[in-house]
Amino acid sequence: MRYSIGDIVKFKVGTDDIQEGEVQIIEKSLNEDILYINSFGGWAYKVTEKRIISMVPVKKSSKPQRS
Repeated sequence: MRYSIGDIVKFKVGTDDIQEGEVQIIEKSLNEDILYINSFGGWAYKVTEKRIISMVPVKKSSKPQRS
């Protein structure tokens, strides 16, 4: 799966901990991409692509847009 800067993802930290956060930087390599993620828990993580569980869909705003 391809990720881009600004995507919101769920990822594993350790064996039992699952976090959500926003992708800040992506390091490309031949074997596997490494993502730098700011979690919504206040920490920053360096995570391999294998540890990404899923992308979180962006919630649509229910407010009417002004023109």
